[in-house]
Amino acid sequence: MKIQDSSKSGIIRHESELAAHFRELIQDYPDLHWAFGAESQTPASGGLDRLALEFDGSRFEFRLLYALKPSVPWLEKLEVSSSSPRLLLVTPELSPRVLEACKEHNVAAIDLNGRVWLRAPGLLIDRGPLQGRSFSYELEPRNIFVGKSARIIRSLLSDRDRIWTQAEIVRRTGASSGLVSRIIQHLIGQGFVEKITAREFRFRDWLGLLDSWADSDRFPKRVRSTLYAGFFGSPQELADRLQKWAESQKARLAFTQWSAAWTRHPYTEPAVCSAYVDRPLGAAALEELGLRPVTDGGKLWLHTPDDEGLFTETQHRGGLTLVSDAQIYLDLQRTGLRGPDAASALREWEGFCRP
Repeated sequence: MKIQDSSKSGIIRHESELAAHFRELIQDYPDLHWAFGAESQTPASGGLDRLALEFDGSRFEFRLLYALKPSVPWLEKLEVSSSSPRLLLVTPELSPRVLEACKEHNVAAIDLNGRVWLRAPGLLIDRGPLQGRSFSYELEPRNIFVGKSARIIRSLLSDRDRIWTQAEIVRRTGASSGLVSRIIQHLIGQGFVEKITAREFRFRDWLGLLDSWADSDRFPKRVRSTLYAGFFGSPQELADRLQKWAESQKARLAFTQWSAAWTRHPYTEPAVCSAYVDRPLGAAALEELGLRPVTDGGKLWLHTPDDEGLFTETQHRGGLTLVSDAQIYLDLQRTGLRGPDAASALREWEGFCRP
């Protein structure tokens, strides 16, 4: 069945806006027939507190719960009854983490983009967002895995066991205290991080955060890569030589992918040496290193990142400067030369994301 384009979007700031847009959504929602329940006098709900779905000859009653920014801890504390009417969460935008928590705790959910999860005896509806709709809450970060937000995530994942403070993250990343606070609160709301004191927090699900980052990451879109050939030694010999050159030139360089994974936890012997650099190699450097640019193959791949923030979270191992473990793992995704195998082995190693 074809789903229509709704072509609506917006930033939601107040619960009354959420209720108003929700009423419009259900009136026009394709191939689901909603019936309004008893009207209330609650201003925030726009007079709509009950809703029924008529589906396949049956009627399913729901009690609406409006939330601008539902969190995983908040859902865990909800008292949910299995009797009718069942609870239906209404929110501007359902994140994958919140949606999974809704499923786990038996809370039906729908967002303004048309994403629907309905579960009741004899009923299961699980649908993605409608085309053309793009609603979000005003204070919800759009993408925590880019720019200075990514620097915060990268710093946290440098030590998965550590108890952190926001002040420490501000110093490590150079991000503003306001941004750090917003990102940490978002991570708490998504169930990745938990507070243990008024100022301290730690990971609750560091693997979940890493997986979310890997799902959203697109390596070719955030780097400019140049390939080089001509060096006749091994990739590890090339890495040692390149490290010495960078130190002599005071160039910013950090190894990643196969060479870095092998240095951290030997598994798949690298066929290619790859590293981040702050600038492409000049003619003098190419002559000194015995390299030439090529369009395909090559023993050296150098990546110039769009955000140099990854140079602020490096580690020194085996005489080389490496990016963080989490960054190595990300950079090995969706690559050839057994990159995903090396990533999996690194992730399963007990020293992964530990200093």
